[in-house]
Amino acid sequence: MIYELTGGRKIDTDRELNFEERNFLQKMMIYKYLKISLEDFQKRWRSPGNPVWKGAETPHNPGPAAMILLDMESRIENDQGV
Repeated sequence: MIYELTGGRKIDTDRELNFEERNFLQKMMIYKYLKISLEDFQKRWRSPGNPVWKGAETPHNPGPAAMILLDMESRIENDQGV
């Protein structure tokens, strides 16, 4: 799957993410589709033990999977008017 970030960058999830990251992103896409709150969305991925979360520096130096999640957060903010 190719995910296009809001800024136009495209991330090839087959090449740039490992299996655990792709599996986790699929779950998060379902939560986004179900329109959970931004706070609940963040709680589900910004936690230790998650294959994408690398600690507090993750939002400041994100890998491809975290970039997708941050993009999803931004879209949730826009959709919910947060």
